[in-house]
Amino acid sequence: MQVLKQEVKQKIKKAAISEFEQNGYQKTSMRSIASSAGVTVGNLYRYFKNKDDLFNVIIQPAFQEIYKFIDEFARFEKSTFSEEKQKEDFIKTFEESLIRIYIQHRSELVILLNGSKGSQMENAREQIISLIAGRIKKEAFPRMKKKRIIAEDNFLAQVLATSFIEGISLVLNKYKDKEKTKELFTQFTHIYFRNLLNELI
Repeated sequence: MQVLKQEVKQKIKKAAISEFEQNGYQKTSMRSIASSAGVTVGNLYRYFKNKDDLFNVIIQPAFQEIYKFIDEFARFEKSTFSEEKQKEDFIKTFEESLIRIYIQHRSELVILLNGSKGSQMENAREQIISLIAGRIKKEAFPRMKKKRIIAEDNFLAQVLATSFIEGISLVLNKYKDKEKTKELFTQFTHIYFRNLLNELI
């Protein structure tokens, strides 16, 4: 019986991910999720108390993975980058982390970045950008060769963080093919971080 319940729950989550990805949070209803999952609305509410509850269960794991990814920015401060290999290793770490998140949570990322309006997570995109901007400002800017770029330059940090998330979002929306997406993520992160690393002392 417990196995059956887990199967039903997974079926509901899979249906919800599909509905949220296609229609966004606002235009998705518990009725449409139930229909897609092949369960009654009443049965759906036995597993999730409301749409917000279901949405958060789906999105939180991806959101937590993004937080871990952003924590990698601390390596700007801890690394010397005196050798080319150190730069390449740093970039590779980001590429691998990003691709891992993509493989595990592609649909959830699309929902989080583009389909969460109206939910409790609707400001997630801005939160992620703000976190990345804070990391760049704290760990990268103080080590820039060109001293006209200073740690207090919040707007530039915001622009760099926004461009990164926009790039990721564009790739996710454009391609569903895993290999093509991984290739673009690799190229994008290489260019993005290579430019930043080349500016560090």
